[in-house]
Amino acid sequence: MADSREKQMEEMLKELRAESAGVEGAVLISSDAMPLASDLSNGLEEEVLSAMASALIAAGERVAKDLSRGDVEHLYLRGGDGDLVVARVNDDAVLACIVDHQAKMGITLLEVNRCAQKLSDVI
Repeated sequence: MADSREKQMEEMLKELRAESAGVEGAVLISSDAMPLASDLSNGLEEEVLSAMASALIAAGERVAKDLSRGDVEHLYLRGGDGDLVVARVNDDAVLACIVDHQAKMGITLLEVNRCAQKLSDVI
């Protein structure tokens, strides 16, 4: 059953990449920074992305708490060569997506949120 669930999650990530022109890779990460499922392009390592996204979400949560901003729903990191979007799936998982710099971020965030919601139903 776990294997079937993992395949389901991987299919959802593949669908996200296929339907979102800007998403170059996606990894579903457990609360202990372990990759649960991924669909990444060549050159990206799921363990590295998982560790970095987990560190980013932990830092974001500390900032949100210190500034009384409530629970973190997303983190968005804009770099010169591309972006990283981290979205909360549930209390036990986050979805990290590598996004092309030219992507329309509003649409991309909508698609990432929809994928996170679908994943929350499977986990």
